[in-house]
Amino acid sequence: MRCPACAAQMTCRLGEHQYSESGLDGVYLSDVELWECPCGEKAVGIPAVPELHRLLGQELVRKRSLLDGAEIRFLRKNLGLAAKDLADLLGVDKATVSRWENGKQVPDRTTDRLIRLVYAAHKGISLPWLMEQFPGIAEQQTPAPPLRVPRSFWSREPGPQESCHR
Repeated sequence: MRCPACAAQMTCRLGEHQYSESGLDGVYLSDVELWECPCGEKAVGIPAVPELHRLLGQELVRKRSLLDGAEIRFLRKNLGLAAKDLADLLGVDKATVSRWENGKQVPDRTTDRLIRLVYAAHKGISLPWLMEQFPGIAEQQTPAPPLRVPRSFWSREPGPQESCHR
């Protein structure tokens, strides 16, 4: 791979990447391509992003405490909805969705469940399974533990050994 900044050949190694591009804290991808150039430019090879986001969405729907703002934003964006569209769907004001996503307000337990149900229905997640999980969801927000996701969990593209050396 050539560096976009200086056109030099970049070197590739396999490693772990904190996937802050998702907007979520604590998501780490392992066995991904980490490209580096002598000029200091860096790049990450993340295959099958839609599948990765589907997996992250499923993990958020399973979370055992109320969703936080970044998690609500991730689910909304993963659904392809504008804040106003989500607000209309939930029967709240757009400003309310904004306050949730910015951490200025916490949605109540009923709304949290409704957000999960909307996401699950749209993404084809089993609703009976999800509804069985609801009694175990705590009534407060707690940070999700770090999530380490091996590449093999979301991507069926060539393994990292082959892809680094293409």
